[in-house]
Amino acid sequence: MNKKLLLSFILLFSLHHLFSQSIKNINWVKDSSKIVLYYDLVSFIKGCTYNVEVFCSTDGGETYNIFLKNAVGDLGNDITIGRKKQLVWDVFKDIGGLAGNVSFKVVADKNPRIRNYFVSYNGTLEAPFGIQAGMLGGISPYLSIKMNSDFNAKHNYIYDENTLIVDYPYNTIYFIYGDEVKKPRYSFTLGGTFQLFNKAYSYLGAGFGKSYLLWEVEEYNYQDDQLKEVSWAVNNTWSIKGLELEAGLIFPIKDLVFSVGGNAVNFRRPTLSFGLGYKFN
Repeated sequence: MNKKLLLSFILLFSLHHLFSQSIKNINWVKDSSKIVLYYDLVSFIKGCTYNVEVFCSTDGGETYNIFLKNAVGDLGNDITIGRKKQLVWDVFKDIGGLAGNVSFKVVADKNPRIRNYFVSYNGTLEAPFGIQAGMLGGISPYLSIKMNSDFNAKHNYIYDENTLIVDYPYNTIYFIYGDEVKKPRYSFTLGGTFQLFNKAYSYLGAGFGKSYLLWEVEEYNYQDDQLKEVSWAVNNTWSIKGLELEAGLIFPIKDLVFSVGGNAVNFRRPTLSFGLGYKFN
């Protein structure tokens, strides 16, 4: 078997166990005519609820054919994870008596996860105008757009550090560099949000991004040395466009959403991102 494929299977198997719930430490004590049962419902990811059912065996676990109906406590729907969960079973309301090698089995099925929509301002130092919108809960989609005021700036020429401006018509006009620069920056990404804990999510996205550096070019006529026009040249050495990657964390606090993360284009020029928004059903 291909080693990469085998590694993928191992990783998926590990993740399945990492993110699935488990029942641990089932204990019970007799209290008069009732049974008090304790168990731990453990899961790496918080925020889920479970439908919990409990079964009893009188043959040492060979069969669990007694379903606990008349019980109160941590069973039924909407049970959250936690330790030392407790329920009280009124034995004689379900069966005539309890004898033999008694044991219990707790079954927890995850309920469909509740998802919330969110919309948030989200920008970076290079692209301070942005929006991030999507859903929170489990694995959910989101999209993000960021830009700055120069995002649509155009250029007339291409600057190369070895040959100055490579496509300049030197025979009719000459130029000097001005004092102004522009840094067009924008990105569009799609991705997913992932619930880590009850009040923490991560996000990971990919898309297209552009980060350019434009230099001001003042063009003069040879004949009279008069300013002809002001143009812009793109610095090809500094400028990049292509794959935009972003990742970060989202923290909902009541109806507000705070986020912090980072962006990079073609794995270059990383920058911090920050956000503030609103969460709603």
